[in-house]
Amino acid sequence: MSKSLVARCDGEPGEFFTWAELRRNGRGIDNPIPTSARINLTELVQHFLDPIRRYLGEPVIVTSGFRSVALNTAVGGSKTSAHMTGEAVDIKVAGMTSGALLMAFDNFGIRDYDQLIAYAPSRGGHLHLGIKAGAAPRARREKLWARSGGGYEPFNFAKHALSTS
Repeated sequence: MSKSLVARCDGEPGEFFTWAELRRNGRGIDNPIPTSARINLTELVQHFLDPIRRYLGEPVIVTSGFRSVALNTAVGGSKTSAHMTGEAVDIKVAGMTSGALLMAFDNFGIRDYDQLIAYAPSRGGHLHLGIKAGAAPRARREKLWARSGGGYEPFNFAKHALSTS
């Protein structure tokens, strides 16, 4: 990305997000964030999460942020999960479907993501945001829908934006 990162005097990654929420998990697994992942997460927070939070005017909840190998294995994550490098988070906003949240990124003009995957409610109802840290030109800008029965398909604004199934 061409935008620079802002160093905060309190050490947190951005305006609205903390290291604690980017590493927490409900499994009791130690999940320290290494320096390389902290750099990636700072970019993700400052260029994607903070701007969408300002745009929406509502709290954005990180349901899954950084994952150590142990945590990623415990949750059944992909062996190549971008969560393990600090290049992905799963998020929710109260009162919004994952499809509506995906549309908010599009409406606000946030485009340099690698993947936005809106999950059906039966699969968590969250939005997966993946980036290619430091390399916006390599970003695929994929928008996908994670179907309730499994698998993925291209996101269809008319079909998936308000989908509750």
